[in-house]
Amino acid sequence: MKSKASIAGHPLHPIFVTIPIGLWSFSPVCDLIYHASWGGDSWRLAALYCLIGGIAGAVPAITTGYTDYSLCQTKAAAKVATSHFYLNIAVTMLMVVSVTLRFWNQTAYGLVPVFISLLGVILVSLSGWLGGELVVSHGIGVHDGAVKKERASGG
Repeated sequence: MKSKASIAGHPLHPIFVTIPIGLWSFSPVCDLIYHASWGGDSWRLAALYCLIGGIAGAVPAITTGYTDYSLCQTKAAAKVATSHFYLNIAVTMLMVVSVTLRFWNQTAYGLVPVFISLLGVILVSLSGWLGGELVVSHGIGVHDGAVKKERASGG
């Protein structure tokens, strides 16, 4: 089923998800550098900015994903999509909690917000796998002609 949120036939959701996934994944790297004293305070700030940017990027990612939710025509696809959706909401909330904890103690936050963001990265990875499942196994967000071309070419 072709994505409802698309430009020139290209779905927007796969484009937008790269923003929070990339930024959130880099945040623990920045935290590691900061907490291991391999770098200065700029790494602490980079981790914070990555989290905030990822939260901002999650808004269009979640919105375009939700737009495509109605493409689920089977119970199996809807179940995967529902898990994918709620997992992404939970991850975004975890990242908001991590940012909030960092703001409470800006100069030397402990490891709790770091572990929360690490948990978020693990969960967003699981959610990405579910998103891939929607595309590959259920054809969500894929133009019907593309699927037919792929099958006809033996791919």
